[in-house]
Amino acid sequence: MRAGEVCAGYGGLALAIEEVFGATTAWFSEFDAAPSKILAHHWPGVPNHGDMTKIDWAAIELVDIMSGGTPCQDLSTAGRRAGMNDGTRSNLWVTMREAIAIQRPRFVAWENVRGAFSADASSSLEQCPGCVGDASDGRVFLRALGRVLGDLSDLGYDCQWRGLRASDVGACHPRFRVFVLAANRDHLGEYRPGQRATEDWRGQPANGGGALANTNNAGPQGQHHSAGTSPAGRYGHSSEGVNWGRYAGAVRRWEALRGAAPSPVELSPAGKPRLSAYFAEWMMGLPAGWVTGVPGVGWSEQLKACGNGVVPQQAVAALRDMLEAFETSWGLAA
Repeated sequence: MRAGEVCAGYGGLALAIEEVFGATTAWFSEFDAAPSKILAHHWPGVPNHGDMTKIDWAAIELVDIMSGGTPCQDLSTAGRRAGMNDGTRSNLWVTMREAIAIQRPRFVAWENVRGAFSADASSSLEQCPGCVGDASDGRVFLRALGRVLGDLSDLGYDCQWRGLRASDVGACHPRFRVFVLAANRDHLGEYRPGQRATEDWRGQPANGGGALANTNNAGPQGQHHSAGTSPAGRYGHSSEGVNWGRYAGAVRRWEALRGAAPSPVELSPAGKPRLSAYFAEWMMGLPAGWVTGVPGVGWSEQLKACGNGVVPQQAVAALRDMLEAFETSWGLAA
């Protein structure tokens, strides 16, 4: 199957889609310069159509799977909680919804923050503005996740959704995320369980842990990917002798799956200690050099990309669980 991703970042969700579905990534939509460099480095030759609001969705390649993590700033509990309403960044979901309506992919995958459960939203699903309720009257009102699920249902998709922490798949940090998998009802009769990936990006059986068992220096070996490596011996690369304190158990757990942790601290060009981008990359479950080994992407951009990205192992676990639930409901489970 062919896949396309909007708001792609460094491609963490694309990696999960490729592993779970055995898909090939056909295109991206990412407008930020640094993540675009990361995508071009690992998927050379795969077009990046840039700003999703300017794309003619009928003119680009149709895909079987469309995925994306639309902006979370207005949903996050760390932000102003403006919600998924007109004029907010999180309302970019409208553009993804229109892309889905035009392309009619067989599957849609959406990812976002925990705040999608609680942030308010507006939608044409309401018979009148605010008739579902709003924050001021104390009644239950439409939430962002409900708006996404309702829009997908209105487009003819059945939906599964899961809330999952990164630590649920072994990571050393919680990073709760909401995942939605939607299946186009027009194509249910065409789906066969064997269309799921039988091998992960290491060529190992997909049910054997996949990206969860990937080592720190192993990268995807698919058609497009080119994984970098962290410079050996650079200050901050080795965590030998680091006292992790109360986080030691969590770090050792992730090390068992991802390989030795880099030091959380490195020296800046001015010789001052700063947070290591290698460590952030490792925490996100990425192959070494996935972000830090890309030419032209600076330290602050590396940290921003990691902070905005998806833990691929977390997405793989959620997608597999939802796809298997679909197969059971369709009477296709083994």
